[in-house]
Amino acid sequence: MQALNRGNKKTDKNGWIKGIILVIAWILIFSLAKDLWQLKKGYVRIDEAKTRLVEEEAKNQMLKDKLSLVMTDEYKEKIIREQLNMQKIGEVVAVLPKGDLLAIKEATEEEKQVENWEKWWSLLK
Repeated sequence: MQALNRGNKKTDKNGWIKGIILVIAWILIFSLAKDLWQLKKGYVRIDEAKTRLVEEEAKNQMLKDKLSLVMTDEYKEKIIREQLNMQKIGEVVAVLPKGDLLAIKEATEEEKQVENWEKWWSLLK
């Protein structure tokens, strides 16, 4: 019968080589998986950046439109008239207090609600 080949240098060498190849394969698989994960995260960040870019471009366009509106002479004149209470030469600006304006509104509403015959009746009393 044949004796077992324990301690055979050729078989021991093949076992070590297979073990080293297996460890290198696991390291490569782990490294590849990590790189793929980072690549996926990179694409997600790119998509988020594109979304933010579109939002910022829309905001930029809105601000440009607002700037072009503010730079017009009509808008400047409107602001000068309303906020600074200025007028052109020959114009008269009448500023009414808010309390008086409300009283005038209420008085006109009361007059509108009273019937005509009631007005005459109150006049003749």
